[in-house]
Amino acid sequence: MRIVLGVIFTGLLILTGCGTPTGKPTEIANACPIENDHQYLEVSGYIVPGGSVFCSNIGGGPVACGLDFSDSAGGARKMGVDIPQGSGANAIGELPSGYKKEDIKIRDNSGNPIDLNSKVKVTGKMSIAPGAGTTPGVCFMQVEKIEK
Repeated sequence: MRIVLGVIFTGLLILTGCGTPTGKPTEIANACPIENDHQYLEVSGYIVPGGSVFCSNIGGGPVACGLDFSDSAGGARKMGVDIPQGSGANAIGELPSGYKKEDIKIRDNSGNPIDLNSKVKVTGKMSIAPGAGTTPGVCFMQVEKIEK
């Protein structure tokens, strides 16, 4: 009986550890130094569609869509956010050809739609190339969690 309980307890510990990693709370202005490359951060700001949204599965992973992330609604890009495409929580819905801003549907961690004019907190793994402090296009987060 002890062995069975031990196996169940170990399994629960393993499953609990497989959730979204906790990100280090970071101001958007401090998210892009090269020291944050491959780190899990938690950053607050606004998701901005920018001029276009590029969705792909580069590297063979799931499809993700790249958007801008700013410190103000509709503001200039401070970093990028790659949000997984899907219909569930923490995802962006598939965009139709010739989409408009109102076609962009993003869901938070609870599965509720977010308003692109509302501040959100994103958590995920950073990808930063040298020189990102001067070129914001080479600093982005692979988003795993979106919270209102």
